[in-house]
Amino acid sequence: MFLVHLWNYIRGYVIIIVTGRGLERFINICSKRQILLWDIIRKDSESALMKASLRGFRLMRPAAKKSGCRVRIQKKCGLPFCLNRFKKRKGFKIGLLLFASLLVLATSVIWDIEIISPKPELVPQVQNVLETENIGRGSFKRGLDPKKLASRIALDVDGLAWVGVEIKGVKLYVTVKDSIEPPVLIKNNEKFNIVAERDGIITHMEVYAGNTLVKKGDTVKKGQVLVSGRLESKNPDFGTRDVHALGKIIARTWYESSLPVSMVYTQRLKTEKSHDTVYLRIFDQKIKLGGEPPFEMYETQTVDKFLSPFGIRLPIGLTVETSFEIMERQIDLTMDEAISVAIDTAKKDLEARLPDDCVVVDEKIKQVTGDNGTVYIQVVVECEEDIAGLVPVAE
Repeated sequence: MFLVHLWNYIRGYVIIIVTGRGLERFINICSKRQILLWDIIRKDSESALMKASLRGFRLMRPAAKKSGCRVRIQKKCGLPFCLNRFKKRKGFKIGLLLFASLLVLATSVIWDIEIISPKPELVPQVQNVLETENIGRGSFKRGLDPKKLASRIALDVDGLAWVGVEIKGVKLYVTVKDSIEPPVLIKNNEKFNIVAERDGIITHMEVYAGNTLVKKGDTVKKGQVLVSGRLESKNPDFGTRDVHALGKIIARTWYESSLPVSMVYTQRLKTEKSHDTVYLRIFDQKIKLGGEPPFEMYETQTVDKFLSPFGIRLPIGLTVETSFEIMERQIDLTMDEAISVAIDTAKKDLEARLPDDCVVVDEKIKQVTGDNGTVYIQVVVECEEDIAGLVPVAE
């Protein structure tokens, strides 16, 4: 029923008053001639209120003449009459044309780009490809080929198994899937020994090719040959044969970090002073509206604020960079506090140095006094890791 009323409103209709003794005859004639009348309300014995389409109103003159009735328009309704009111208003026409142009322009550009990746480190690489192709917020959708863009990203970014590019509305979606590392291919003519990359005690060995020179429980030094790629035959007449040694050598290793205990600590504190730098943001362009922060040392916090009418985020907004003043001061520590700070610093130093495949199995913390009376904190971690490295077999 709603669709019927909407259709009548779009086409336009009139509310008419029909008066005369042949009112029923008028309605019957209109019905036979397929002139649509609806919402008929009888006012008295010789008049009725009803609605008719614009086409029907133009065709009902013969029916009124034949039935001896008089037809008068009480009200004009619908979209054609609403638009007719603004027919002589040039400003409205220009505004309507401008609005339509802006609407078409707004729907023909990319407002936002979302990169979906299982690894965060791949996102900047994909962004670099988009910048090289001059694709960003504000780029026109026309002329942008998703298949060609996906192929370009797959060629320029290493380690991708699949790339999908899709445009939905005014948003560009780039989905990437990382590939599985291919196995290392060993050439038959490559001749290598397995040597120790670090000092340690061997806890586990898996040798697939080569001559094993050490065993589980042996202590090895960095650079020592663990598995030789030179195979010697039991029969001296057959001589030797060089191969590519293969294997996994797990050893227990140690990493150490030693730092002096300082009784003075430099503390960084935020003061109550701050400064806001505002940027006008249009797509990916930023226009600076404020000055630089008046502090020598500061930390910055950035907040993006976009216009979002009716829940739709527009590519126009503000970027506010709030700079907080930082003040450094020297504070005296107790011995316990100084030791705690030294331990935390030494642990952070070790974390940065440990290999990714290293497994920490034990940790020891020692307090050592030097010859000059300086107190040192020594943190030693015990790990298990693969220490197998490859060096060519000497000719």
